Amino acid sequence: MVSLRKLLAPVDTLRAILPLLWVSSRKWTLLATLFMVMEACLGLAVLYLLKQLVDVVTQLLGDATSPDSFTPVLWYVALTGVTTLAFIVIRALSNLAKEIQSLLVADHIDQEIHARAVVADLAFYESPRYFDTLERAREAGNHRPVQVVSNLMMLARNGIMLTAIAALILSLNWLLVPVLAIAIVPALLVRLHFTRHLYDWQHRRTQMERRAGYLDWLMTSNYHAKELRLYQLGEHLRGCYGRLRSQIRHERLQITQRRTRIEVIVGGIATTAFFSALAYLAWQTAQGRNSVGDLVLFLLIFQRAQSMGQDLVHQLSNLYEDHLYMGLLLKFLAIRPVIADPAEPAPIPDPIREGIRFHDVGFHYPGCTTPALRHIDLSIAPGQIVALVGTNGSGKTSLIKLLCRLYDPTTGKITLDGVDIRDYGLEDYRRLFSVIFQDYSHYAESAGENIRFGDIESPRDTPAVKSAAIKADADSFIQGLSAGYDTPLTRMFDDGQEISIGQWQKIALARAFMQQSRVIILDEPTSALDPGAEFQLFENFRERIDHRAALIISHRLSTVRMADHIYVMEQGVICESGTHDELIERGGIYCRLFNQQAHHYREVDA
Repeated sequence: MVSLRKLLAPVDTLRAILPLLWVSSRKWTLLATLFMVMEACLGLAVLYLLKQLVDVVTQLLGDATSPDSFTPVLWYVALTGVTTLAFIVIRALSNLAKEIQSLLVADHIDQEIHARAVVADLAFYESPRYFDTLERAREAGNHRPVQVVSNLMMLARNGIMLTAIAALILSLNWLLVPVLAIAIVPALLVRLHFTRHLYDWQHRRTQMERRAGYLDWLMTSNYHAKELRLYQLGEHLRGCYGRLRSQIRHERLQITQRRTRIEVIVGGIATTAFFSALAYLAWQTAQGRNSVGDLVLFLLIFQRAQSMGQDLVHQLSNLYEDHLYMGLLLKFLAIRPVIADPAEPAPIPDPIREGIRFHDVGFHYPGCTTPALRHIDLSIAPGQIVALVGTNGSGKTSLIKLLCRLYDPTTGKITLDGVDIRDYGLEDYRRLFSVIFQDYSHYAESAGENIRFGDIESPRDTPAVKSAAIKADADSFIQGLSAGYDTPLTRMFDDGQEISIGQWQKIALARAFMQQSRVIILDEPTSALDPGAEFQLFENFRERIDHRAALIISHRLSTVRMADHIYVMEQGVICESGTHDELIERGGIYCRLFNQQAHHYREVDA
């Protein structure tokens, strides 16, 4: 079944949870604890008063006395009623305190999850470990910490009451105590065993559940709606989803059916033991060895004890389950980024004089043996426009990730004015860059907010938003939207509008232009723009970026002709570098790629 070490393991979980409770809801945690103790005491008092009431009534019925002798009965009735009312009030207040505590702790846990998620290394997000860990943390839920404490409180309350009830039963007849143990202990062991078994199964099925969730998203989201209909993928995906869910359901039902069979057997044994004890006590009462009050007390307290025993089993099972799932949540909350600030960050130079340099940089992604970059030597001087050219998978985007310190080099180093970038504060260093990635984000916000996200510290009504939109040639179509810059760029919510992919790219460009950074990085910035819009963007590009440094990645070599320096990458290595004219004269990879695209250009290089 379950070892003692595993049974006591929730204590370690409780030790980790208590600081979270104290930070998020200390007042309501204390009140909930106080009300729980009062509820247990009042519940025991009601049982004791009922026993006394039955004894008094039985005694009076056996004596021929005057009506005034019923006064003690009335007092016991009144006292029992007042105690019961107090019990009901305290129980309601306890539930209120636990509800408020639950809401406060849940919000705090959400904040903690978000805090870890936004600072976790990019490497964590780009691995299956992220999806499994996040899925399991969300499966654990933000309610788990409160559940652990609530179950412990209820466990303590029921434990106290069950101990008191056992003492009362012992006072009636010590032979009745083993009956109580038979009614509770086997059910507890069975429930704990199947709780662990179900947890292990769910842990093994995490990726299968994620796969089913992914298929569900494919069929219900608008992102893939067009292709699903054009390629008639709906029935195929429905079949895949159905088979997954059928397998998951079948395995889950097998566990549940086994648990149900064993619980029925255990419950039958407990019921037989109870009625055997009841028959024995009734015979004892008929023989005059016990009072009627003792028999009534046994009926009341054993029924209550059995109910509390079931609650105890349920709470211990839940506590054990919460402990298992809290381990997943705490594992996620324990995530700390590897890429972090140094102990004593160096100040960012102002102005930048030498610029950024890659010194024999090599890099491979975690878990991969094949290097993404090898022996990279590259420089970006202040005010210089640098272009990266190469086929897909040549390492251009990986180089940007290193430049922005989303990853650190495996070998070599990157310097800013001669200082290793790892010696600078992370946020201060990243603030040097404005970036439009090839897979830029579409935020379900207004057009203005989508642009302002490039410099979130700026006020909502800043004129810089419109200025950035003008630089990106986005202002004209934004003005034509139903609410201008206040138009939500989504159909997920009321009054929203959807825009074309080319317009989204202009919004992303405007976001990159928004922040007054030192270096602008554009990864395929015109892939969705028509040639006319591309020409207009780069015709006066230096003025648009206020003569700042820029790094441009583009497959359209007409875009990079105006760059001060061009680097050509192939399989993670810089194989050529120079100006456009120098590379054409060299007749290498760049010249071949340029000539392949030459028929798209009006102006052919002489």
